[in-house]
Amino acid sequence: MQNTSKHNRNFWQKTKRFLLLVLTIFALLNLIIFLTGNTYLYKGIQATYLQGKTGPGIYDSLTFHVREGTTSGKKHPWNEKNTLVSLSDSSIQRLKATKTTSFLIIQNGEIIHESYYGNHKRHTKSNSFSMAKSFIGLMIGIAIDRGEIKSFDEPIINYLPFRLPNDEAVTIRHLLGMSSGLDWTESGSNPLSDNAAAYYTTDLRKIMENEAFIKEPGIHFNYASGNSQLLGVILKKATGKTPTEYFEKHVWRKINPANNLFWSLDQENGMEKTFCCVYATSRDYARIGQLILNQGSWGDTEVISNRNLTKLIQPFNPKYAHYGLHFWRFNHPITPAVYARGILGQYIIAIPTLNVVMVRTGHERKKKYFIPKNKQNDFKFIEKNKYKEYHPLDLFEYFSILDEVLKQAQE
Repeated sequence: MQNTSKHNRNFWQKTKRFLLLVLTIFALLNLIIFLTGNTYLYKGIQATYLQGKTGPGIYDSLTFHVREGTTSGKKHPWNEKNTLVSLSDSSIQRLKATKTTSFLIIQNGEIIHESYYGNHKRHTKSNSFSMAKSFIGLMIGIAIDRGEIKSFDEPIINYLPFRLPNDEAVTIRHLLGMSSGLDWTESGSNPLSDNAAAYYTTDLRKIMENEAFIKEPGIHFNYASGNSQLLGVILKKATGKTPTEYFEKHVWRKINPANNLFWSLDQENGMEKTFCCVYATSRDYARIGQLILNQGSWGDTEVISNRNLTKLIQPFNPKYAHYGLHFWRFNHPITPAVYARGILGQYIIAIPTLNVVMVRTGHERKKKYFIPKNKQNDFKFIEKNKYKEYHPLDLFEYFSILDEVLKQAQE
């Protein structure tokens, strides 16, 4: 009996020590989070791990405050091929392997293939992630058309409502071309990155006010979402409109989508996350691709001048021909394309030579292609494959599926 009592006391003493250790660690972690200013981690943990997720998701509009952009009410639905082209079993399996939620192909303004997977349907809105960067690019071009911003080469200090270290030589073009020299940690998985802080924070302006430029602008391509967030701040300062309001008035209502859109905010009535996070349907996303094919016009309405759209989709630096001004460029020798993309495989792809728009949404994206190390001295191999660099491997699969669909459509 005494041994049992002694055993119980030892057990509870060990339990108390363990609980005390856990509480001490928990208190220290909270102190570190507080002292380092990383309080956004609380929101990140609540929105991911406590929801059974490991990172941002395509339906996060339910997690954050949003601002709504409305349609004009003048709905002009897509034309549809009488019998839509079906995919082969192998193509369906390739799409499912990357957790695709929608796949849409439009040629000559007519839907020729449309498929949805899982619980995702035609009217489901999902996260654009970084496709929104291209939307910001369009709006900057429009603001230049309207004289609200003088030119792509305007210094950002003429429009930014706060100063950043070494910002004197940085222009709007540098931000658009991802070559501003901004000190920004770009990561879709690191919870301590600037991306994570910007995604989960309740004070985006404070984050941006603490950034700095640390390299000479205009020299090196360095993809950094902070550039896009600064462009959102500049747009509002120059136009007096929030990015959602400006996009609604000058883009969304002019291209006649079927549905409203949402844009994620840092807090209620707060600042748009202009580096990401528009929520719309796949059919409505496709209208952005069609706008590019239409050289900036929708019907008889000019949305953005062909002059400025051309500047946006041309390479900022010939050395980095895969990127324009907030648009990706796929320099395929036969079917070159311009596209917007997001971190989980969100794509709006415009292919002028085929008069095709392709939209893909989903939960996963493959790694980017780079010339293998064992081929870096093989000139012929490099010449043949260099156009693939910086583009995700799954993009090539969607072009392969497109070939299959177009062949069937012609039969």
